[in-house]
Amino acid sequence: MQKRKISFNWLHLSSMVENEEEFTNVESNLLALLSYISALPKIQRKYNLTKDKFCFIESFSFEENSQCVELLFKSAKHSYRAPLLDKNTVEARENPKRIEEGEQIKTHVLLKFVENDAIAFLETGLNLMTMSNIVEYLNSFVAPYNNSVEEEIVGKYSFDMMPRDDFREVLDSMSRVVCAELFINKSLLGSDALNFCNITEDIQENMVLSLKSEKKKSIKNSLYQVISHFSGANSKINRIRVRGKMPNNNDGIIDTSFIVKKEYIEVEQNEDTGEFDTPSMFAQLKFLANDF
Repeated sequence: MQKRKISFNWLHLSSMVENEEEFTNVESNLLALLSYISALPKIQRKYNLTKDKFCFIESFSFEENSQCVELLFKSAKHSYRAPLLDKNTVEARENPKRIEEGEQIKTHVLLKFVENDAIAFLETGLNLMTMSNIVEYLNSFVAPYNNSVEEEIVGKYSFDMMPRDDFREVLDSMSRVVCAELFINKSLLGSDALNFCNITEDIQENMVLSLKSEKKKSIKNSLYQVISHFSGANSKINRIRVRGKMPNNNDGIIDTSFIVKKEYIEVEQNEDTGEFDTPSMFAQLKFLANDF
């Protein structure tokens, strides 16, 4: 058994309506898209992530009772075939693979639908696919899918990393919070609250709202209400960075991009290939998903 790191993410489907981001129920649209992709011949499922790396969906299944999707991606890097070195003798030998070939890398993803949202439990590691890769892959198939059906998917897929449960605990460790920066989706400008219409086109995706304390005071208590909104799937806040004083009076920084919720699971590994066993991986991911 070997340990594997799992990250927790929110998967969204959203579109811009009157300059405001509107979220759509993920489940029906995503299941239809995954069914469409999985029915394609394998070569048509392929997507080039970079000039020397490609990926595709190897398998997809949905269990209605648990509301979970098992998604297995395979990817490979090609265009490199240097000689192989033996770890015991450090002797080199010619690499037998062709320049078009690359070693197969499996990435396991479990999606769980919760009300209108989807939580993605993603296996992470060196050379594995990231959530950015997966969202890019899904979005690349939306247009061909829409050309084949009457009821189109409107919008695009995106994701947010889920902050660790102990973010409040980490924040509590600061004796005083002097500054907080909230990275907010620009669609908030067009909301009913602000109603700045038709000005978001040239603005970057994230706006930064800075909150600063009065001299020698703390804004820690004011942030707790913000954090409760941050935990939701449809939050406009994508990231929080906090500056303050630690108990030893040293300066400290807390950034939610560095305290993403991750856990480890133990999975069976093939001794001959080094690959992780897919049934074992999904069994452990489902165990994690039971808490949501």
